[in-house]
Amino acid sequence: MGELELRVRERMELSPLRRIIAERMVGSLRDMAQVTLMAESVVDGMVEFRRVEGPGIEEEHGVKVTYTDILVKIVASLLRKHPLLNASLKGDFIEIYEDINVGVAVAINHGLVVPVVKAADRKSLVEVSREIKDLAGRARAGTLTLDDVSGGTFTVTNLGMYGVDGFTPIINSPQTAILGVGRIVLKPVVRGDEVDKANVAWLSLTFDHRVMDGHTAALFLQDLSRTLESLEDVRRAVGWQGS
Repeated sequence: MGELELRVRERMELSPLRRIIAERMVGSLRDMAQVTLMAESVVDGMVEFRRVEGPGIEEEHGVKVTYTDILVKIVASLLRKHPLLNASLKGDFIEIYEDINVGVAVAINHGLVVPVVKAADRKSLVEVSREIKDLAGRARAGTLTLDDVSGGTFTVTNLGMYGVDGFTPIINSPQTAILGVGRIVLKPVVRGDEVDKANVAWLSLTFDHRVMDGHTAALFLQDLSRTLESLEDVRRAVGWQGS
């Protein structure tokens, strides 16, 4: 018997944007030794920060801070301590960047763009939040400039709003790492001899094994997880002293 010929319902040509995304993703996987570390992390500190400080920030500054905003600011503050995750491999040299420019993946119609928050470590949480909202709005409107999507040194992609728990993000070449964030779920956790409840989320860190070993990447992920667990650590990492 011959091979069954499947019926095609629709034939869609790849859009120019989709073609570019496909080429870059394949190229990233071909050219890097990508490994993904995953950790189920308690994020009570981040949730509490948004609950306690969010209304005051919105009232005083007119901006509604999201979990992505908080994560971008925390990641930017930690990258100074973990420089190999803020680098690129160029030939026989690892170039560690002085600037910390965090890309934020934004879904648009049949595609994905990654606008960049430049100098995210030197901007306030409010500034980061405003900039992410502006970049995301212009991404969906199709009005981003080349400068808006250039110069990233690390990327954050959050799929939690779609109910996703964990995934394996692909590095945005020539960067050396990308952080994937899943949904936040309230669930039982064991603390010592007690069963408690906590807000948890899966963090997925993909890194280039040519540039760093798993130990180096795991230390960054551990540092991030510990920061997200405590309200005071979140406050400290985002540079917020309270309203």
